[in-house]
Amino acid sequence: MQLYKFYLFLGAFLLITSSIFAQKVTFNVNLKPQLEDSTFIPGRDQLTLVGSVTPINTATPYFLTDQEPIDSVYSVSINFSPRFRNQTITYNFEMTVNYRKLTENLQRQLLIQQGDVELDPLYFNAFAW
Repeated sequence: MQLYKFYLFLGAFLLITSSIFAQKVTFNVNLKPQLEDSTFIPGRDQLTLVGSVTPINTATPYFLTDQEPIDSVYSVSINFSPRFRNQTITYNFEMTVNYRKLTENLQRQLLIQQGDVELDPLYFNAFAW
């Protein structure tokens, strides 16, 4: 009987915790052109993600970092709430370069669904995908 209760509790726990977040999204930006022409200087300049919904529209910014310095791709992973499931959000990237903000000209869009996704690394301010 104890084993039955344990499995019941474990199943309920997994069900609850698996639906806490609708989707984990990893946003990627390839900064190779900005690094080559020294527009973006690591350690001095910053790259942030901004968007239309919580958590990416809060006062606390999400900074993208280069996990593998040889590829010039900056990334950040964000967990979205289940309430955004099947909704399209808008977002873009802001670069703070020498205390000046550079924002992408157009908004990007993403449909939030269930499960994890890693977006392809697009170039900053490039919209040919």
